[in-house]
Amino acid sequence: MKFTMGNFGQRLRDRKALISSLGISIAIALVNIFASPTPAHGAAQIRFWYAPFGEFIIYTSDLEQFVKDGQINKRLELYLGRLTTQQQTQVRDLLSTRYSISHVAIANFTYSLIGEILVKRLGKIVKIAPDQNGFLALRSALIFSAESDQGLSILNVLQRYPVPVIYLDLPKALQAYAEISLLTYKKDLAIAAIEKQAISETQNEHKSLINIKNDLRVAGHIKWTKEKFTYLQRDRQIEISADLYIPQGLSSPAPLIVISHGLASNPDTLQYLSQHLASYGFAIAALEHPKTGSRDFAAFLSDLSKSPQSDEAVQRPLDVKYLLDALEQKTKTEPMWRELFNLEQVGLIGHSLGGYTALTLAGAQINLNQECRIPETEVISFNVSQILQCRFSSVNPLNINLSDRRVKAVLGLNPVGGSLLLGREGLQNVKIPLAIFSSGNDLLTPAIPEQILPFVWSRSVHKYLVAFPKGTHFSFLERSDRGVLVIPETLFGEKPEFTHPYAKALSLAFFQTYLNNRPEFANYLNNNYVQMISTPKFPASLTRDFTETQLFQSLGD
Repeated sequence: MKFTMGNFGQRLRDRKALISSLGISIAIALVNIFASPTPAHGAAQIRFWYAPFGEFIIYTSDLEQFVKDGQINKRLELYLGRLTTQQQTQVRDLLSTRYSISHVAIANFTYSLIGEILVKRLGKIVKIAPDQNGFLALRSALIFSAESDQGLSILNVLQRYPVPVIYLDLPKALQAYAEISLLTYKKDLAIAAIEKQAISETQNEHKSLINIKNDLRVAGHIKWTKEKFTYLQRDRQIEISADLYIPQGLSSPAPLIVISHGLASNPDTLQYLSQHLASYGFAIAALEHPKTGSRDFAAFLSDLSKSPQSDEAVQRPLDVKYLLDALEQKTKTEPMWRELFNLEQVGLIGHSLGGYTALTLAGAQINLNQECRIPETEVISFNVSQILQCRFSSVNPLNINLSDRRVKAVLGLNPVGGSLLLGREGLQNVKIPLAIFSSGNDLLTPAIPEQILPFVWSRSVHKYLVAFPKGTHFSFLERSDRGVLVIPETLFGEKPEFTHPYAKALSLAFFQTYLNNRPEFANYLNNNYVQMISTPKFPASLTRDFTETQLFQSLGD
């Protein structure tokens, strides 16, 4: 089937689903992010079928010329000609941008369980033959490109692809783009709607209620000691250790805050927050979860069979339950401990998978989502967090109550689990005070499915969503020498001096209000106060009333 450029170009201009501005730009982006190599020869062509018009070809040499001087020749005009000048610049930047990731890091990731799944899914789109997955070619391309002097870039990946033709499955590429759009572009629309709602709430707040003399970002004056505490987790039949921060000189037992770290992490990553809250009279118990902590997670990188097992969805909350039981037993048998902890007023802070842990203890119930039952051969999603959730979803939650009556308030920092593992039905059971931090540039636990939806689904009367447009998955952590994952500097985002003050101030106000029963601190839990401490380098917005209707209106469809 043949078409003249003029005829076909005109027909495409009459269609909204124009390949030039949508399908191809997307396809190029997907190919470029993961393309493949071998110095002997690169991919000369990208071929794809667009029904009913037939097969089309993008030439790598045209892309090389476009990157070099910005010129779009007649062949490339078909695909990029309808884009605005700004969009063309974005595509050019996408092709040429160099990513500072070593070939060793790329190799470690692509040979890991999650990395292999992702590259195989991409291989369903970027193939080495019309009916052959491009997995092996893509993996080698990524590694060779990162190892080269030119570094990892889209164009370099194309130039090092091990076969001369890339066969692009356009329908699957567009399907993937729909999800990627939700996680990236549409995420910005949702955060803009949150900011608008926060401003609306600000106009109804009384600024005079805020005592600006109290800077909650500054450490308190209460002295504390740090001790190591071990206890038996009876389900696992192993001992777990926790760092206890015990405030000194209080007239009554201190409310307890348990801190649950994320996957491949440990208590050190939130040490700054433990110290800050202890300086205001809160007792802190920061435990290290077995199997999913930094000590054991190296097995995930070296042996896929040892990757996180489904029972961790239950065992992690039980780690916290047994910790509370052990401390409770101490207060009953040792008079000195009785004066230290108020175990009827417990708060939780959880980051990432620790956020899931905290939500389940707050009442959220595991929901066996049907999406995780779809055969892997049919899945295109590139949401990393959902791979992990489906890994956990095979657990049988029947007759297992993971909530704990002692838990009175929960703070989730970039929590995971809301989209599949818990879902709407599971999260509607969260009715205690809830605060969620959501980061716009979080690539691992995307804002809309993992934080914004859980917020609107929760039925808590006292709930707070704090959105950070420039935040990343690691914005509220500090580096730990005990971690096994080497995180590129760029993924950490803005420096801690701009990000950590939010966590210090808002967590303190939240737990003073709902654990210490000091309602005057609720005056800090509003957008007025957030704007008072906000900086242009790391802006934030706080809303209490953002709804599911507002969310879907912001997304447009």
